[in-house]
Amino acid sequence: MPKPAEVAVAKPAAPAPTPAPVKPAQGATATGDWYAQQPASRYALQILGSRSEANIQALVREGGGDYRYFKKVHQGQPLFVLTYGSFASRDAAQAAVKTLPAKLQAGKPWPRTLGSIQQEMRR
Repeated sequence: MPKPAEVAVAKPAAPAPTPAPVKPAQGATATGDWYAQQPASRYALQILGSRSEANIQALVREGGGDYRYFKKVHQGQPLFVLTYGSFASRDAAQAAVKTLPAKLQAGKPWPRTLGSIQQEMRR
């Protein structure tokens, strides 16, 4: 009498591990803590503004730790503003524009004091 064919029985798949919460990139918050701690006389480059916080967060993750953003209200709606760096002088901030990726340089970033950003965040 022939033996019945052996059938491979798949083990039940282990449940997928629960993904760890994704931490925002350093600086990827709109809390303003970093901005508030900076001397008002220092400069940052304002890169761009977006109504989409997710878009700004993606740019921060892509760019690394010197990119940050803050939230302000513009024409009654939230606007998320991407900044880069903390520089001792306007000239140093302006020189840093050349180090930015071309797609960010295209938006014509400009230096502004961290004091002006701090004031804008308080509005």
